[in-house]
Amino acid sequence: AVIVAIRKGDKLLMSRYARGTYHRYALIAGYVEVGETFEECVRREVMEEVGLKVKNIRYYKSQPWSFSGTLLFGFFCDVDGDDTLTVDHEELSMAQWVERDKVPDQGNNISLTKEMMMLFRDGKEPR
Repeated sequence: AVIVAIRKGDKLLMSRYARGTYHRYALIAGYVEVGETFEECVRREVMEEVGLKVKNIRYYKSQPWSFSGTLLFGFFCDVDGDDTLTVDHEELSMAQWVERDKVPDQGNNISLTKEMMMLFRDGKEPR
């Protein structure tokens, strides 16, 4: 699976899932299809979930996620062109651009998603 932190200057795209019990902010995420590269998956998932094109896709790190038996791969990227969001409400209840200093710390959380959000908030994300 991929976790994607999308930047637009000093803003980060944050979302919430439409289903399930996880109600904190999340990043765009999705599963890699057979025959698809991780970078292709990043582009496809971002386009499907929020209607954006992305560029400068940079691998950050991986995390085994035993709760679902998944290996997560984290990526940072930049929006490419128009930043208007077209949210797929089957997947996400909301998505919005959040300024760097407004990215919330969501408490104790061991997830790669939180780590990536905090790196962005603190200005330490890979460029």
